[in-house]
Amino acid sequence: MIYLDSCAAIKLIIPEPESEALIEWLESHDEPLISSRLLRVELHRALTRLAVASSVRNAADEFLDGLLLRPVDPVLATAAAFDGTHLRSLDAIHLATALDARIALTAFVTYDKRLADAATEAELPVEAPA
Repeated sequence: MIYLDSCAAIKLIIPEPESEALIEWLESHDEPLISSRLLRVELHRALTRLAVASSVRNAADEFLDGLLLRPVDPVLATAAAFDGTHLRSLDAIHLATALDARIALTAFVTYDKRLADAATEAELPVEAPA
């Protein structure tokens, strides 16, 4: 399974510099995509800030419906307990969710440097196709 954080997922909805490389990379890795249920909130908040058309929001919902979205509650204690001051709250939830699914993960995709550093420190296989 491939874990996508919000920085990666938004690139699949809104064209950004790394979008094409990410799409090609995902197509070459025919595996289920996983994330936190938190991703639904993060994507829609980002799309609201960008004032996108309703068709883009619908595409985001279709994309989210195709993901394995893991619940937030079971990982909150883990997310709260991470050491260090550099990891933001929502990133800590993504990291804790990925760690909870660690056995099945082949990649943790993020374009956020702080989260990538924390995931690398946690020995997750970090990818950022560019």
